[in-house]
Amino acid sequence: MTGLQHHPTAVRRHPTASAPVQKSGAMPVATSPARPVAVQVRMGGRWIAGQELGRRTGAAGADEVLVSHHGHLVWVDQQSVRGS
Repeated sequence: MTGLQHHPTAVRRHPTASAPVQKSGAMPVATSPARPVAVQVRMGGRWIAGQELGRRTGAAGADEVLVSHHGHLVWVDQQSVRGS
């Protein structure tokens, strides 16, 4: 069983500690409704069904809505969302 020895370059190396990364600003805080709210989202000229899961103010200052559509999550501009 001598052929089962590890090759010297196959040894995992752990990264060394580095200085903390500076953040560009505070993360936006997302609020969430008590339970998902049925909404419609304008995408590609069509309105599709989804669920609103939360809201936040984006980095550019625009209000955004977290929408779930068949398990996919996406932040969408609030002006592209309407209630069902």
